[in-house]
Amino acid sequence: MSINIRIDGEYAERELRSLYDWLRDEPNVRQHAEICLVSKELNPNEMGDTLDLISLIITSSLQIPTLADVVLGWMATQRRQPKVTIERGGVRVEVSGASIDEVVKILNAMEPHD
Repeated sequence: MSINIRIDGEYAERELRSLYDWLRDEPNVRQHAEICLVSKELNPNEMGDTLDLISLIITSSLQIPTLADVVLGWMATQRRQPKVTIERGGVRVEVSGASIDEVVKILNAMEPHD
C-alpha cells in the first residue's frame, strides 16, 4: 500500500522534514514502511530542489491506526497547526485537528475495494 503525505504553507518544507524525521524515529513505522522524501519536479528554468511530499510504502504489518496516531502525535507537537494532506489510492484528505478515530475512518475508507 502506498500513502503520500503533503504539507502546504509557508513552512511546508521544514515541516515535511520534521514529520519525515518523526516517522523515521517511530520504530513500528520504520520497521514496516519504506519512507522517502520526494522532491517536486522542476520546470526547465527553475533551479534547486524543493520537497513536495513524504512517500510511504507500507507492508500489511503496519496498521492504519498506528500511522494515524504517529502523524497526529507529530501534529500535536507543532506550534502552528500545519495543513497536512494524506493521499491514498487517488483520494486526498486534509487532516487538521481531527481525532485519531476520524483519521483512521477516512484512511480505511480510502482502501481500494475489489
